[in-house]
Amino acid sequence: MTRQLDALPFPGTPSPGLDLRRAVDAALAALITPPSPAAARALADELLGALARTAATGDTCLVLPAAEAVGQARGHLVAARDIEARAALVRARGLLDGRTP
Repeated sequence: MTRQLDALPFPGTPSPGLDLRRAVDAALAALITPPSPAAARALADELLGALARTAATGDTCLVLPAAEAVGQARGHLVAARDIEARAALVRARGLLDGRTP
């Protein structure tokens, strides 16, 4: 069963995709300079962990377009396409913020 956001969350309750948002922010900060292949792989692993934690909390259905963009960014990082990875992460960040870049 998936979790639905039928009402505003209680104060102090983390927003859906909070862990994913933090991982996207960290990856965007790390991509300011081109990463080495090992660093790009580590970033891809961090993003995978954030996707897994998002799924474990039942938030994936609430942030699905952003999760898909993060998955695309992972693929770009593994393929050493830093510019495309950054663009996918910016799109994910916009979706998590409620904007569609």
